[in-house]
Amino acid sequence: MKRMCLALTNILFTFLALASQAETKRICTMTLNSADEKQVLQDLYASEKVEVIELVPSQNKNPYWLQNACNAGIECDVLLVSGHFGGVFFGEGVSTTLDLKELERLSCSNSCPGILKKPKDVFLMGCNTLATKTRDKRSIEEYVEVLIKNGFPRDLAERVAFSRYSDFGMSISQIFASAFPHAERLHGFSSTGPLGKVAGPLLRQALRGTSAETFFSKGPDTTRLNKLFAGSSYRIVEPRKELDQSYKTLTCNAFSSSPNHNQDAIAFLSQKLHLKKYYEPLLEATENPVFMKLLKETLEKSPEVARNFESFFAEISTARSLPLKMKMQIVDLQHQLGLLPEVVKFDLQEQMIRRRLGEGLNFIITDQFCAMKDQLKEIELKASWLRASPDAFQFIPRLSQCFGGYDAGVEGLLKEMMYSADPSMRRESLRALKGHFHSQDYRELLKASAQWPRRDRFELKYSTGLNSPTEWLSADVQACLKNAARGSTSSDRDGARWSCYNSHEISVDSPVKCHEFAGQFETQSVTGIAWSCLTRFETDIHLGACLASAEHIADPENSDDVRWYCWSKLSQQNQLSRSECLALASSMKIQGNRFKANWNCMNRLK
Repeated sequence: MKRMCLALTNILFTFLALASQAETKRICTMTLNSADEKQVLQDLYASEKVEVIELVPSQNKNPYWLQNACNAGIECDVLLVSGHFGGVFFGEGVSTTLDLKELERLSCSNSCPGILKKPKDVFLMGCNTLATKTRDKRSIEEYVEVLIKNGFPRDLAERVAFSRYSDFGMSISQIFASAFPHAERLHGFSSTGPLGKVAGPLLRQALRGTSAETFFSKGPDTTRLNKLFAGSSYRIVEPRKELDQSYKTLTCNAFSSSPNHNQDAIAFLSQKLHLKKYYEPLLEATENPVFMKLLKETLEKSPEVARNFESFFAEISTARSLPLKMKMQIVDLQHQLGLLPEVVKFDLQEQMIRRRLGEGLNFIITDQFCAMKDQLKEIELKASWLRASPDAFQFIPRLSQCFGGYDAGVEGLLKEMMYSADPSMRRESLRALKGHFHSQDYRELLKASAQWPRRDRFELKYSTGLNSPTEWLSADVQACLKNAARGSTSSDRDGARWSCYNSHEISVDSPVKCHEFAGQFETQSVTGIAWSCLTRFETDIHLGACLASAEHIADPENSDDVRWYCWSKLSQQNQLSRSECLALASSMKIQGNRFKANWNCMNRLK
């Protein structure tokens, strides 16, 4: 009898606990900039029955933070996202970002229902989060400049601005409705919005009279919200009314790994009137080889569908402010679909490149080309494309590294610059010339470099691969490594290599030797060695060594920490030019780090 009573008691407690848990409401916040709006919800509603949780890790730059929250099964009744927004939520001086494209993909895969499907109210507290295609006080060009000033690379800034203001594609408001189709209300701004320090007090006034019970059952007082935020472009929409269901279905089908879903997407896109409105899923789906194969087969079988696509490509190619990278992608897509011969593709892309280079070179334009390496990998940079001006001269070394190759004219310019009195220009020229040196060049460089600072002599070895016998690992070290390689597993072998390093650390006396040693490792236990290659030689630190260490580390957060360490040391020592800084920034693995580093390069370096 006692056992039965005990069992019934346990069941009762379990039931009551589940009931209590069910009654508990949860406000989830994603704070990417100021916490003013979050603090309002915390102050007004946090209690025993209302939990307010922050999903963005405060001390963690992990790019998978959202996926981790989804995998944890967190469920939200209300969601608040706050930060600057330009296709991506971001903050000032922080590395964490939230990409609208990521939200779309998670919504399509239904892999984050607790965060994307459950909330009734979603507050998107950032500029343009609920923007339509209606023009505001800014032009496309002005919006591009705003984004660049916030650290966006030019190619991404142009793409976001084109999506916001052009007649092509969905509005940002419609895309957010697609990401949160089950919410009852989305709150945001159709244009520029107030800073958190202004929005926070307004939100507090609007919600002060709304009890927790009403807030979670019926939602906030929308009339009061609109009244208090009047004049600030505040907007409230119902996703079920804002959503273009065809866009949602098309996007999910195009992203899908199912050939049947891909075929459904292609059947929809094949209709002439759909392409202009729904071009974004088409460009996104070019990364899906099954989709591309099916689309090409469809065009080959149907001349009418092929004509529809040709008509669309002709129209979008002449669109005002179409970003250069998108122009290159569209020409490449036409070639992949069999609509454009390869010779014509290269001719059109060359014309685009020449027009942009004809406008002159600066840091931002150079960085834009370097963000297009995938589109430029089969294109040779020609000296005849470059405007001959003293100001443009300094950008040629980095620009030349972003093309698939360069002609003899560019090579000649670089070989002149590798003897420059300007150390940063000399270093960049040497990096650009890697693989283009002849025996005579080596002899002349060895002679010239004898007069260079120790740091630049080390950089030369990374740029050219030219190591003198003094930079080879000693016979004792090589013997130890050879013995370590006999281990039965990669962990055993790397453990033995660590023992070699600890025993012979004194003879591994330069960054070059250290990285040669690190190159022997098979597992991520190399991380400690990669760091040691920098910290042991920090007075001689240089970009080549920095990138070598970072590339040894697979973890994106740790790899970027190496780059930040280098940024700090090199900038303190006045050994980082703006061009080198942008090269370091573009190598960052985490998007938010690229934004932050770009901003640093353009605003903190002379």
